[in-house]
Amino acid sequence: MYRFTYLILALLIAAGCKSKTTKINYSNAPSINGKKIPVKYASGFDIEYYDNYTLLTVLNPWQKAENIKFKYALINEPVTECNKPQGYQFIEIPVKRVICLSTTHIGFMDFLDVKESVVGISGSKYIANGYITQQVDNGVIKDVGYGENLNYEVILDLKPDIIFVYGVSGAISAYINKLRELDINVVIVAEYLEETPLAKMEWVKFISAFFSLEEKATEKFDSVAKNYNHLVSLTKDVSVKPRILLGLPWEGVWYISGSRSYTSRLIKDAGGDYLWSDLNYRDSQPLSLEAVFEKAFLADFWLNAGAMNNISDILEVDERFKALPSIKTGMVFNNNNKMNKFGGNEYYESGVIEPDIVLSDIIYILHPEILPEYCLKYYKKLN
Repeated sequence: MYRFTYLILALLIAAGCKSKTTKINYSNAPSINGKKIPVKYASGFDIEYYDNYTLLTVLNPWQKAENIKFKYALINEPVTECNKPQGYQFIEIPVKRVICLSTTHIGFMDFLDVKESVVGISGSKYIANGYITQQVDNGVIKDVGYGENLNYEVILDLKPDIIFVYGVSGAISAYINKLRELDINVVIVAEYLEETPLAKMEWVKFISAFFSLEEKATEKFDSVAKNYNHLVSLTKDVSVKPRILLGLPWEGVWYISGSRSYTSRLIKDAGGDYLWSDLNYRDSQPLSLEAVFEKAFLADFWLNAGAMNNISDILEVDERFKALPSIKTGMVFNNNNKMNKFGGNEYYESGVIEPDIVLSDIIYILHPEILPEYCLKYYKKLN
């Protein structure tokens, strides 16, 4: 009799757990305020909706990572033991206190109007956001250091709900594990690995999930994406595509972005012809100065010349540059028009959530007739 009773109870519990954890087909996913949240461009994260939680998965979040996943379960109501998904880090939402270890995280937070939740940052001197720098000066927001130099004591004192981190290699795992040992929720963000401007920006949807702001993020993202795609349509049939040189050498080595890079895509969308469009890789790889010079003489424009503020700065790096056509014609533009006194560049902070503005800048540089009334925001001409 008792065995029969236990069997009935076990079946009821199992049935109850099953009803709570049934995965909902994405096409029929529960909407948020009546609006579904698709991911259209980004490839580095997934969102799945369930009855009483949202699952986020970050895929291969650093260079050369393979089969690496970070999984987060976001909950805004109690979840019983029997319906907890396995292998996920549980985070209660909406979060209220956040530490950001990348300047792009600040851009996302500003875009979502939740920058007031930031209690800690990394590299305060290089933050361009006026609100954040003021709060740092007032002692409200603390600089927690970076990488191996993170100040764990300050982090613990701040009592963050989560820390947004990023990593360029698997070495990040060391301090992620250290933070988790301190019972701190760590969330890895890998927008920098995306190959297109809209894919990078779409990570705002990932960030927004921690604040229960997916609908707001999607509406604002769609508006920017619509404008970006309209701008691309304006350059589709340009008769001449200027050839573009990118970057600046460092200690005799020139790091050249491949055709699958973010900047290469911006050039293509702006109606330009990137000199290294034949290199089928995403990140930057080193080439000798001599190898770059061979193609540099073909360039009509030179963009993104490091930290240079004028032509003479470039010539101090190497006097041979004065022979380049782009130098002779003065067609050199740099993406450092908005800098703070310590060298913090707004392009690397808010440019990620304003890809349409960045694209407008480059279109105006290459094809001013398309946007005749436009004024540059992130770029400036070097004299």
